[in-house]
Amino acid sequence: MKTIKMYECEISAPIEKEIQSLLIRSFGSLYPEDRIYFKQVPHQRFLAYDGERLVGQVGIDYRIMNLNGKPIKVLGVIDLCVWEECRGKGIATLLLTKVEEYAIEHRLDFLLLFADVESVYRNNGYRSATNVCRWLKIDDHHLTSVGVGEQVVEGLMIKQIGSTDWEDGVLDFLGYLY
Repeated sequence: MKTIKMYECEISAPIEKEIQSLLIRSFGSLYPEDRIYFKQVPHQRFLAYDGERLVGQVGIDYRIMNLNGKPIKVLGVIDLCVWEECRGKGIATLLLTKVEEYAIEHRLDFLLLFADVESVYRNNGYRSATNVCRWLKIDDHHLTSVGVGEQVVEGLMIKQIGSTDWEDGVLDFLGYLY
């Protein structure tokens, strides 16, 4: 198994087609069929290959967020998915390990994601958080900003990387919700 880290703007048309197929197969009708991102493109992706076949991927998005009035450096984990017939072979853990190594290397404070299946992430050291989140709301179909949302969002999980402690309270994404 090999992994490759790519900037989003470096993804070729054939790789884009592979990613799109994987995302649609993994997320079904919830995922737009005409692009390889949900609301916004991630900055980079880690791609997992078994030989020449793409078997898993995860997007990452780096940004500063505001946690109770304090800036924190966050790497968002976006759309982790593995081909169904390849699940249970450690590919998701491999991709999450690559993301964590990257975050440590770049001295970030936290990894953050929204999980549908929390067990995968709990097994990799993430924990649930119940912060009130504030974010830029985006209309998925028209790709337009429609306001600011503020509520506790189900499935929020974090993993501490740096020395900053996570706090309850308000987490301002200073941008869109992953």
